[in-house]
Amino acid sequence: MLSARWTAEGIDVVDVEPPPIPEGWVRLEVTGCGICGSDLHIFRGMRAGTLEPAEFAIPGHEFAGTLVSLPASMADTVYAVEPWVNCRDCAHCLRGDTVLCEDGELIGISAGGGLASFVDVPLRLLHPVDAAVDPTLASLAEPWAVSVRAVHRARLTELDERVLIIGGGNIGLLAGLAARDRAATVGITCRYPHQADLARRFGLDAIAETDLDAWADAHQPGVVIETVGGEADTMADAVRCVRRGGRVVVVGVFDQPRPTDYREVVLKELELIGSFIYGTVESGSEFGAAVGRMGSISDELAALQTHHFALTDLVEAFATANDKSSLAVKVTIGGEA
Repeated sequence: MLSARWTAEGIDVVDVEPPPIPEGWVRLEVTGCGICGSDLHIFRGMRAGTLEPAEFAIPGHEFAGTLVSLPASMADTVYAVEPWVNCRDCAHCLRGDTVLCEDGELIGISAGGGLASFVDVPLRLLHPVDAAVDPTLASLAEPWAVSVRAVHRARLTELDERVLIIGGGNIGLLAGLAARDRAATVGITCRYPHQADLARRFGLDAIAETDLDAWADAHQPGVVIETVGGEADTMADAVRCVRRGGRVVVVGVFDQPRPTDYREVVLKELELIGSFIYGTVESGSEFGAAVGRMGSISDELAALQTHHFALTDLVEAFATANDKSSLAVKVTIGGEA
């Protein structure tokens, strides 16, 4: 089978023998796999020599596929894969906080991922996708679930609440989609015109970065969702822009500690809320709930999935995803390349 592998030059595709399938796991033929910000961070680290290929497994944690061998109890359909493999035995798992599992592993980082012809996954982490959702679009289930989790953590309970999303990338736009039907107004900062075009198409207020403070002064957002991370100073923006008594949900992963005005956190009595991936709520899996909502936003998901490549063109796909001038939002391996 064809499989991606990290190299000192970045990434490549090789032909390898499929490994034995672990007990309790199943083999999927991959229908689509997205390139995410974490993948690009590793890609840049490989090329810069700050990361070693041996540190990571086959990449790709945003993926979906069809079962190679169909168990009797399973439908013959496309399945999105929840890539967080929790132990189910630590204190966090036993009380339902699977997202906090002490021994959790992410497929595509510490276990072989979906940038391959086939991938093996635990049977319990498969979620059937609505037949109305294209098999390639199904790979957006993972970033969509991350965004649904962030909005859930924001506790949008007031019908007139205004929400500010900081960052117009993939996660930011998906968070805007998740929030738009639960808030009076959702604004999102957009650095690039193609991000702003998508934001407006999704019914969001597209905010130029230079207009951020003016928008915040006018709308007084009670919830700010930060999705940028990296080396940005967006936590300072979030704390400054949220109204008194508001909530800041942090989704972006920062490369290093960033300055934040904690005096303002205290005086405005703000809540700072971390949002990692997806967990378990009273009604069950957050990932499964997010997958169940994909059919209603399939048109928006299709617009978000801007570039498609074959697995054999993986090097070009990463170059495109890494190039801001390509106008890429979500680059996907699979579909109509």
